[in-house]
Amino acid sequence: MEELSNKIIEYGNSIKQAKQEGKPKEEWGGLLELMLAAKAKYKQIMGEDFGGTTAPKVATAATGGSTAVGAMPLEKNREKVAAKAALKAEKEAKKAAQRAERERLQREKAERLAGIGQETFGDAALVQSRERSSKLWTNIQDLQPDMEGKEVLVRGYMQTSRLVGKGTFVLLRSSLYSVQAVYFAADSTQAGAAMVKYISGLPLESVVDIQGIVTVPQHPVEKATQKLVELQITTFYCISKASPHMPFLLEDAARPDVKHVAHSQAVGAYSAEDDMKEEGKPSAEDGLVRVGQEIRLDHRWIDLRTPANQAIFRIESMVGTLFREFLTQNAFVEIHTPKLIGGASEGGSEVFRVDYFGQPACLGRW
Repeated sequence: MEELSNKIIEYGNSIKQAKQEGKPKEEWGGLLELMLAAKAKYKQIMGEDFGGTTAPKVATAATGGSTAVGAMPLEKNREKVAAKAALKAEKEAKKAAQRAERERLQREKAERLAGIGQETFGDAALVQSRERSSKLWTNIQDLQPDMEGKEVLVRGYMQTSRLVGKGTFVLLRSSLYSVQAVYFAADSTQAGAAMVKYISGLPLESVVDIQGIVTVPQHPVEKATQKLVELQITTFYCISKASPHMPFLLEDAARPDVKHVAHSQAVGAYSAEDDMKEEGKPSAEDGLVRVGQEIRLDHRWIDLRTPANQAIFRIESMVGTLFREFLTQNAFVEIHTPKLIGGASEGGSEVFRVDYFGQPACLGRW
């Protein structure tokens, strides 16, 4: 210890002298690092910072007159430092164990919510069309009371879900048709409660596969098109999970505009006042939320799912089908010819240019 203290003092004096002489730090920086390392070693042994400018005093033995550093305080400090280090290591190990336990519980909870390891519900594997499926789906519009007791597999959008006690009600929609599906967990099954929580926690408009038993309810289900039947869910798998924050609800988009109807205007017609309204707020007429035309066009892929738009496209399709059937019955032949136009009409996109009898022309898209 005496030698270590002398080194620290020597390093300090050298650094002080170099500073007084105005020498750059590059010349005495190495001495500073050596002094700091020596001080750290001194603190590790003695348990306290080095604060003196001279070497520590030594004790003279009563009999021989020789000098020796006291061994008892040094040993005591070493034991104290070792005890602190052991206590710190024990605390760190305890914290690491608690952190690992929390991560395990969170992981298990996430797996339960995702249905991992469950046989009756969960997130289905990604459909990559690598193999032909042996599953047989039933169209929702084909569900009838005479199928009571039959187990069917249906696919559609989860339009609504309601959590009622230990059960959940789901309205499943495909195209223009919908059916209510029900699941109630048994009191003794932990998996049943997890399944209820999984179903009720799915975002609306997610694509799901439901396998269940067809039953006939005591009272017709007014919110579904298939009012005389409902499904008792046995398995429930999510095929494609929707975004948890939809721009608007399908029920709000399907609601007609009372003001436009009262003025004999087209339902959903655009009005400049729509831009002034705050989306998602109830209207003043009846307190119900409605969706303006601008936000409908910004999210057209959702708006096309409403019953009105579904019906419009089906009417257009049937009109074209009737024209085609009439012409076919009268010996007409359907052909598809290229359309030439005088200039590009694709909004600046790449077009196919040709020379038409010395004049430039473009191949039309349709």
